[in-house]
Amino acid sequence: MKKSPNHRLADRVLWALGRSSQQAQRLVRQHMTEAGVRTLHYHVLASLADDGEGAQATLADRIGFDRSDLVTLLDELEELKYVERRVDPADRRRKIVAITPAGDKQLLAMDELIAAAEAELLEPLSASERKTLLGLLRRLTAE
Repeated sequence: MKKSPNHRLADRVLWALGRSSQQAQRLVRQHMTEAGVRTLHYHVLASLADDGEGAQATLADRIGFDRSDLVTLLDELEELKYVERRVDPADRRRKIVAITPAGDKQLLAMDELIAAAEAELLEPLSASERKTLLGLLRRLTAE
């Protein structure tokens, strides 16, 4: 869905950011799909690695997933031996989710896929331009 350079919003920053974001997401999906992995799995594994283990409900909230959808993802990840669930000793009705060593290894491989997608997206930019772009985007999001 290429838009002509004469599109009414072509000179607007919001338009360019949106188009860039769509391209970035498409490239990440492409690299993940070609490697036979799911981007949704990445979100779960990255949250567990970065923020630590937690209750299923807490994990769903922190990554913005529907709780029932997360259960399906956790079932898949547990079957792949990337996560483990155990009963919370403080509340036996609750499950605690943790990443496994195999999950850590898979996450690193997925990080490499994302880096490859990013390199493809940013290929037209010099190293200096990439650094400037990142700095500007961080300022916009107050990071």
